[in-house]
Amino acid sequence: MLGVWDWIYLAFLSMVPVVEGRYAIIYAIHEMGADPLSAFLWCATFNILASPLVYFGLSVVYTRWLCKIDFIRVVYDFCVKRVSSKNSKPLEKWQELGLIFFVAIPLPVTGVWTATLLAWLFELEVRKSIIVIGIGVIIACAITTLLTVGILSI
Repeated sequence: MLGVWDWIYLAFLSMVPVVEGRYAIIYAIHEMGADPLSAFLWCATFNILASPLVYFGLSVVYTRWLCKIDFIRVVYDFCVKRVSSKNSKPLEKWQELGLIFFVAIPLPVTGVWTATLLAWLFELEVRKSIIVIGIGVIIACAITTLLTVGILSI
């Protein structure tokens, strides 16, 4: 049985870039002996909670400091203009589904942090972005849990 500090540690792991919920689940089940359903629910929830924190953090850091660095401002402006141009109709049509699939793939660098960065960079609607990123997290964590307990195999 896991103690309070074990669950706090798993919550922290679920919010850390690269580890995120999918790898925290593996650690919880194999190393800590957590119940798979509890590990899934806990880690997925805290992984989803990272998205609004990252989005807000990016906004604050960019507007206070990073926008003053020419290179970063030019890259940001390029990305925003590129997406908001007339050629971005396919992107607008598929952006939500794209974010879901991007996060749903349980591989390094396809998680909440990168997806939130993309959503922020392309100025997608915050609420909608967090919801679709959350759906992707649930899919990725479900796949990881099912693989970890042996229900699915690759």
